[in-house]
Amino acid sequence: MRKIDSPRPANTTEDIVSKLKARIFSGELRPGARLIETDLAEAFSVGRGRIREAFRILVGEGHLESPANRGVAVRRYSRAELLDMGRAREVLESLAARLAAEKTLTEDQRQALRAAQSRMDAAEAAQDLETYSRENRTYHTLIETIADNAHLADLIERVRIPYLGLRLPQLFAIEQLRQSNEGHRFVTYAILAGAPDVAEAAMRSHIRAGNAHTAALPDDVFE
Repeated sequence: MRKIDSPRPANTTEDIVSKLKARIFSGELRPGARLIETDLAEAFSVGRGRIREAFRILVGEGHLESPANRGVAVRRYSRAELLDMGRAREVLESLAARLAAEKTLTEDQRQALRAAQSRMDAAEAAQDLETYSRENRTYHTLIETIADNAHLADLIERVRIPYLGLRLPQLFAIEQLRQSNEGHRFVTYAILAGAPDVAEAAMRSHIRAGNAHTAALPDDVFE
């Protein structure tokens, strides 16, 4: 277990939860990966009780699972679970896009949105799946931040899916990347133009297309 930089004072439970979530969503911790309490306690320079509390929170949020007598592991998703989560995201993230488009954006927000789109465009051009996945998450989080609705952001976080942890076929993943970013460009344009109806429809279409990709994934992705 690699040593994790620990600020002083020691990592709080919230710090540990945040860092473990980041490792799950980056794909560093893949579905089914076991988390060892003693190793993490050493890595974060905290007591085992704090690690157990972080596990409890992450199990409650659905990021980890704790099968009887088998410790704690990154949650595995069935196809049906991913599709159910995707349908919920259609509603939640399209509302976030609508709320963002209804805002009078500051120049900093406009620049941040353009910059996020540019980074995804660059990752698409390079067919860099890892960078695109990371920037995709940043982009969607930015829209939630602009929307400025804490309740909505919390609900979205609970159904956000760490696709980078899935073993996607290379050609399938690249095609998904291309279609995904095409959807992003429509959403970005609509938010910058202050067009809530268009932003909502574009985000719903974007998420729905992702759900269609999930439905078409080969069975071994979920094993």
